Amino acid sequence: GDYVSPESPEILVAGCGTGQHALSTASLFRNAKVLAVDLSLNSLAYAERKTRELGFSNIEHVQGDLTELEKLERRFDLIECLGVLHHLDDPLAGWQVLVDLLRPGGLMKIGLYSKIARQHIILGRSLIAEKGYSTSPEDIRRCRQDFITMAEDGNPAVAKICNWVDFFSLSECRDLLFHVQEHRFTLPQIEEALKALNLKFLGFAMRYNSTLNKFKESHPNSNALTSLSLWHKFELDNPDTFRGMYQFWCQKI
Repeated sequence: GDYVSPESPEILVAGCGTGQHALSTASLFRNAKVLAVDLSLNSLAYAERKTRELGFSNIEHVQGDLTELEKLERRFDLIECLGVLHHLDDPLAGWQVLVDLLRPGGLMKIGLYSKIARQHIILGRSLIAEKGYSTSPEDIRRCRQDFITMAEDGNPAVAKICNWVDFFSLSECRDLLFHVQEHRFTLPQIEEALKALNLKFLGFAMRYNSTLNKFKESHPNSNALTSLSLWHKFELDNPDTFRGMYQFWCQKI
């Protein structure tokens, strides 16, 4: 829209993981100064190494807890936080910390789990709790085998879990089904949160254009793309739309 990027934007990537995310952000914006923060020292060490190998000198890596970032004496033009807030005790408090670090008019890209898209994950987690599997590699393998058997016996919801790519890697399966804590959101809840945080919804970052095209077919009005209530109706009819997570842009008012 009418956003003009500053000459050398200051960018925060909160929860940068192994650094892929910060690298792609740093390469998108010329003259950007990127601060990449993560809790995991292992991930950061890997990110640091990759960053050096690729010759980026404008990314600074810091170990830290997102909820304590308010201690930073810095402000940012752009903040990205994908797949982190929904694992916090209080996602909205964490999100508020980020909003406070954002300059007025600044942009934010957020990723949150969809409750509708993850119905079968919720089921999987309740089965795990019920049967008392631990997070040991043996138990995860045993659980996976049991789920595959249930799917083969004709349980469609469990079959859906088995179709998830992450299901087949031990560490990703642990995150998918055994993660300590996971909050999930609906679009009406996100709309409420945006109001409370003084953020304006700018639109979804979509991996596939086919989804956007399908949405536009039924809503030709260009304003519809930023209507969360219309997207909510669309998601109810197409529950796999945000299977990865909701990823969207918003702006601090």
